[in-house]
Amino acid sequence: MELIRESVLKCLDNFSFDDDKLISELNCIIEEGGSEAYQVIFSVLTHFDLTSDKAEDYWKQIISHRNSISKALGRNINLRTAICDYFCSISKDMTNPIVIEIRVFEEALDSLKYDSLTGLYTRRTFDDMFLRETDRATRYGLELSVLFFDLDDFKKINDTFGHLAGDETLKHVAGIVMGEIRTIDIAVRYGGEEIVVVLPETGKVNALVLGERIRKKVEETKHEYEGQNISVTISGGLATFPIDATDTESLIKNADIAVYRAKEEGKNNIIVFSENKRHYMRVDFITDIQVRVVDSKDDNEVLEATSKDMSTGGILFENNYPIDMNTKVRLRIPTGIAEKPLLVAGTVVRVEKFSSSQYDIGISFLEIDNAVKNELSKCIRKCIGGEKE
Repeated sequence: MELIRESVLKCLDNFSFDDDKLISELNCIIEEGGSEAYQVIFSVLTHFDLTSDKAEDYWKQIISHRNSISKALGRNINLRTAICDYFCSISKDMTNPIVIEIRVFEEALDSLKYDSLTGLYTRRTFDDMFLRETDRATRYGLELSVLFFDLDDFKKINDTFGHLAGDETLKHVAGIVMGEIRTIDIAVRYGGEEIVVVLPETGKVNALVLGERIRKKVEETKHEYEGQNISVTISGGLATFPIDATDTESLIKNADIAVYRAKEEGKNNIIVFSENKRHYMRVDFITDIQVRVVDSKDDNEVLEATSKDMSTGGILFENNYPIDMNTKVRLRIPTGIAEKPLLVAGTVVRVEKFSSSQYDIGISFLEIDNAVKNELSKCIRKCIGGEKE
């Protein structure tokens, strides 16, 4: 409908002094755009929100009404005059109309539709669009994902460089977001330094890839204000319909919860919402690892095992025999990124037998420093295609 709207506005601008030509061109738009074009024409000219059937009926009656008045007066009547007279005298849907230049009206609408600083949608516009997309996903059984971004340490940027620098930084990040998303995606300045993106027909993995691409570009793109370099990073949360929630309010809430987890995990990362304790998406990760049981009888014994999947919160591997629950272990994990394997401490949280001599052993990583977290995150992004070596 946005393309039809642009065509109608262009038509009004080009043929403002020739109403016969204007009506002819509008009818061509109707032929190409179908019943939706009637709705758009009345939305632009009257700001009425009509059904397509009602709009079509009004259009035909107004054209007939214009012809009747023109014949009675012996001169052509302006289309807008005919519309105003029809709705005031015949249909009586207007009681106190005002006259306003359409460009001024459109600029006023844009000021309500778009955030003046970032150019993203306003919260009010977003709420309506988000509801429509969720309804469409429900109706057709589609996936829909929400990425919730929050600038890291934004108050520090304002305090250090000034609020104008903070504004420019927010515009900088918004520009990166807009440059990475599709035309069908919906980006909004949700509040303060928060940006939310709705991704129609997008599952969790593809949304995470996009989120990581945006996060990485924000981190790596140079940003200056009045000759001063400003380091900018963002944290993000991801929730997907219908896996994580089936209504707009819960989707936003869960994506927001994931953002808080991202902040807790050291910032500058994307967290996938989960009801359980797994804050990160698990990905297939098959490689040979080494496991050493802490405080075992033979402290130097190293088990050779094959991992199956991994997240930045833990790893699952196969073993020929079980390991007791809550056992502390130390792992050597080659990531294929760093020259040396990662050394990570963990505890056994899952033991499951899946054949006569094979067990799945699940490890939850214990507290790890930011360097190891970053290395694990890079490995995860590589596995899902979000980052190359």
